[in-house]
Amino acid sequence: MSRHRIVRNYIGVDSEYYEDEVFGRSVEEDSPLSPSLSQFIYNRGSVPDEQHGITRSSVDCVQEEEEMELPEADEEALNTMYDMGFEMDLCKDALLQYDNDVTRALNHVIENGAQQHVQEDRQSQSNAAQQGRTVQEDQLATALQSRLQVGGSGDSTPTNCLTPVKSTTPRSGSPPSTRRPLRDPASVNSTPTATPKAKKSRPKDIDVLGILNSKTDEKPLINVAVVGHVDAGKSTLMGHLLCLLGHVSKKELHKNKTESQKLGKGSFAYAWVLDETGEERERGVTIDVAQTKFQTSKKTVNLLDAPGHKDFVPNMISGASQADVAILVVDSTPGGFEAGFEQGGQTREHVVLVRALGVQTLIVAVNKMENVGWRRKRYDHISSELGVFLKSVGFKNNELIFIPVSGLEGENLMEKCQNPALTEWYSGGSLVDVIDSLDPPKRCYDRPFRLVVTDVFKHPQMGLSVAGKVDSGFLIVGTPVVVMPGGTTAMVKSMTTVDDKCVDYSVAGEQCILVVGGTDQTKIHNGNVICESHSRVRTTLKFKARVLVFNIDIPITKGFPIDLHYQTVNEPAVISRLISTHSKSNGQVLKAKPRCLTKNQVALVEIKCERAICLELFKDSKSLGRITCRYGGNTIAAGMVIEIT
Repeated sequence: MSRHRIVRNYIGVDSEYYEDEVFGRSVEEDSPLSPSLSQFIYNRGSVPDEQHGITRSSVDCVQEEEEMELPEADEEALNTMYDMGFEMDLCKDALLQYDNDVTRALNHVIENGAQQHVQEDRQSQSNAAQQGRTVQEDQLATALQSRLQVGGSGDSTPTNCLTPVKSTTPRSGSPPSTRRPLRDPASVNSTPTATPKAKKSRPKDIDVLGILNSKTDEKPLINVAVVGHVDAGKSTLMGHLLCLLGHVSKKELHKNKTESQKLGKGSFAYAWVLDETGEERERGVTIDVAQTKFQTSKKTVNLLDAPGHKDFVPNMISGASQADVAILVVDSTPGGFEAGFEQGGQTREHVVLVRALGVQTLIVAVNKMENVGWRRKRYDHISSELGVFLKSVGFKNNELIFIPVSGLEGENLMEKCQNPALTEWYSGGSLVDVIDSLDPPKRCYDRPFRLVVTDVFKHPQMGLSVAGKVDSGFLIVGTPVVVMPGGTTAMVKSMTTVDDKCVDYSVAGEQCILVVGGTDQTKIHNGNVICESHSRVRTTLKFKARVLVFNIDIPITKGFPIDLHYQTVNEPAVISRLISTHSKSNGQVLKAKPRCLTKNQVALVEIKCERAICLELFKDSKSLGRITCRYGGNTIAAGMVIEIT
């Protein structure tokens, strides 16, 4: 369900994965050949001389015996590359050049762009070779037919001694051809033609945009991140919702209740639906982003349950950066809301982060309402306190939705609550009704393909796998890709969704898992961006950004060190220059080259990283053009990329 849970399900012993390994093979010596015969076998450019008693047809017969089937290891390597969509001859040449090393041969093919031009090259070569062989093959067929007819009438002429045939087309000094001579004498009545191996259908010919335009009745996909202060009940709320939707079996739920009661944590049974690791269950807090997928009557929802503890804010940023909508869960119990909102809790920081990361719509789930008797007074107090703060960070009234719920009892989650204490003052819908009422987000299907890596692991059967969200464009199985920064090339062998369904393509907004070949696990890391070779994402060590400074205790000066958060990347960086400060209302320059930045200021700054990162301008990609700056465990600024240098 979570990206790390995918790791736990699929990870295997390295010795069980052999796809990219190269096996050795033994070569048996052929039967000894006479010098006069061997020179024509290994030098095909020479024309045989009749004084040696060897004819061209005899050489072809010996060649037929020489062209044995490839050993098993070579055949396996050849099939591995052929299944990726490359031509058979191209695969053989690459494997021979790199001594049957699949990884190096595949990289050679991808880097030289052979896949894009192989059809034209092979077609022209085939036409030229076919014209050159026509005369020779016709003569060979006639000679064989003549010998067969004579042998059938009782002639004593040996049938294995063919009449010399002189070719009108000189042979080059290239390696032996892969075309095999005739094996069945009965087939010589017609000109022999090579029968190529039937190609497997390749999804590369899929019209993805056409399919998307035709799917008018499909449920729109929406990515929802659940955020809030620790102990607000986020995992319990969403775990109970999954149970009501039928995504959790009764057996699994009973097991969670039994085991949680043994540990004295009976109320954590629903939370364990999402918090599956031993550390999460022992500590009673979410540590990593738990991810699952479910459907309502009108929406397909990809759920991201983010951690609420202060120590795991970087993980929360990673989850919120993938969201279209956020659900802010707050504790309505006396003292619970105040602890998370006013006394150094994470409610304020989470709200600022989801807004800085581009989330436009926020659903505020006022949880644990059963503990206050579903009183309207408590609900209105929380709504008014939060509403003022939410508007101050940029949310509008039509972007905020408040709803009273109970995660432990499951009230007002899937169906509208029937409790009289609530219905007498609340007339709105349930949490699922609110999700169904949301407008579907706009996707950039026509932009270059971008996928931000959130996890890398090895599947015990399928191999190296990469999980992430498609930010823009689309990707089809069989497409060569590039991992940035670094420029590592790879081939997409297969693709699955987060709920383990095999698909032929993935589009913007979807979470998917790519099985890639032609590279190894050390070349791909969390935070890398996968794109196509003809539209690579930009990489840089230095860029300019317009940032909003939050409530900070220490002024920001030139050379100020920060932790730069960008999607799932967390890199050390330095604010190398303070260029100017700007007005919040109209963006006009207020002061050039300020000495320092204080809270609530908008400024243009230059940021320098220690290692190259992938960036897009905010005007080109809103999600890949946003940054967040943290220092000392607190978020101090957030903004957008204006210029990449």
